[in-house]
Amino acid sequence: MKNEESQIMRTNTCLNSIKLLGGLLIAAGLTACVGQDQDTGGALGESTAISAITIADTPYNTDANTLCLLLGEQVTLDVALTPSEGITFPGIVWSSDDASIASVTQDGTIIAEALGTTIVRVVPEIGFGPAAATPSRTVTVIDHYIYMDAITIGDVPTGTIAVGEPVQLTATPTPATATFVRYTWSSSDPSVATVDENGVVTGKSDGVTTITVTADDRNPNTPASATCQIEVEVPVPVQSLEIPSDSYLSQLGYSETYQIQFNVTPTDATLSLIQWSSDNPDAISVDNKGKLTVKTLSGASAIITATTGDITRTVNVSVAAGRLWFSFANAFAPWRIDTNGASVAGSDGTKTTIATNNIGTSSKRRADIAIIKSADGGTMAITPSEYRYVAVKVAINSALVPGNNSKGCIKLEMFDNPRTIGPNYVGTVNANNSFTVFTGASFSATEPNVIYYDLQGKYDSMNPTNWNQTFNLTQFKFVIADYPIDGSCDSYDIYWVRAFKTLDELAAFVSAE
Repeated sequence: MKNEESQIMRTNTCLNSIKLLGGLLIAAGLTACVGQDQDTGGALGESTAISAITIADTPYNTDANTLCLLLGEQVTLDVALTPSEGITFPGIVWSSDDASIASVTQDGTIIAEALGTTIVRVVPEIGFGPAAATPSRTVTVIDHYIYMDAITIGDVPTGTIAVGEPVQLTATPTPATATFVRYTWSSSDPSVATVDENGVVTGKSDGVTTITVTADDRNPNTPASATCQIEVEVPVPVQSLEIPSDSYLSQLGYSETYQIQFNVTPTDATLSLIQWSSDNPDAISVDNKGKLTVKTLSGASAIITATTGDITRTVNVSVAAGRLWFSFANAFAPWRIDTNGASVAGSDGTKTTIATNNIGTSSKRRADIAIIKSADGGTMAITPSEYRYVAVKVAINSALVPGNNSKGCIKLEMFDNPRTIGPNYVGTVNANNSFTVFTGASFSATEPNVIYYDLQGKYDSMNPTNWNQTFNLTQFKFVIADYPIDGSCDSYDIYWVRAFKTLDELAAFVSAE
């Protein structure tokens, strides 16, 4: 009996040591612990440890690693072990970093105890294993869920899609703070087009189907939903593709978008069969319809390729250094607000509204805007010899006065490094309101104004003697400031900033607009 008790004690001691070493149990080690003079019943092979533990998603997942529970709710987490069979010690242990917020039982049941956030973990009972064998979930306990009130479907094709063509739809929730931003997608006629769980629609046959997206947000009432129609057609192959000569492709402006003109036969060919690509997409990208977008602030070029079947066509496109072509109709980026507290109030398809802000304890309001700042480390090229006039369309409820800031000011601040130009454009007076109103009249406080600057004009510090050069600016900014605090200029509207070769060119643009 003493020998048996001694053998059991030695065996238990050995097993505990093996646990601390990661659960790797081998026959030779066990034999050494038991003693060479005892009969162990035969040799033992190497043990199989848990290499991974996978926690299944639940209806409470807000993302792959986070769960949200209401106070008092509970959910049991299901797990799968790898390998799926033959594990020597398959036991697992659950724990919570803060059981007062969310406790967990050893069958994986999480119980929401108090408001707050904690981490729930699971590990092998024996051994520690790789990271895949020790997963965790962040558990947040809240007092109510925020449900979706509405869903907006985005990226809906404006025309037909081809059979076999995948189209990615997007969904945007209202409010954006909904707790569970998950959706289910369905097609009213899968024989025309199917839609997968991620909103990817694939055309199957001629016809029209309705795609529905529904909130999967645990709403006990009727969840929010939205629909869109998708029309599918059997594709008509492109037999010929030509890109005619277009001089505009060699003078694209910063931030400009431009549709490449092209001709196909037959005229009813399926245009989505054409694949477009750019060899320099960081500077000039092209979408799946041949529309270019300029992303650079310096002169750049790209080769655009259009391919369909065995037909390939290329065209060279380039950005004209110094040709600013920024529109604020639908967005403000890549410009930014450079005044603390000021903000972009929104864009309406025509203009962007900028909200001004009080500056400290002064009785003035301000909202500067910049495309590039000296702190950025980048440059923006301008060529006053070529694109001499920078024009701005802006609406401000204040009748600005040339040469002073008594009713507010717009000041162009630009310079390079080392400095050869700038820093403030002063025209003929000083930097405050040194622009010229395009119509020749006074600045209007009731209508939008087109104002312009002659980049070959006078500056308050550095005035180049040679305009036939490229200036690599480190700062290009409009100081829009000094507006009375009487409520007359709590915001202003900006439509565009553009550069022109001549005033006649500016006049033609304004007239066409």
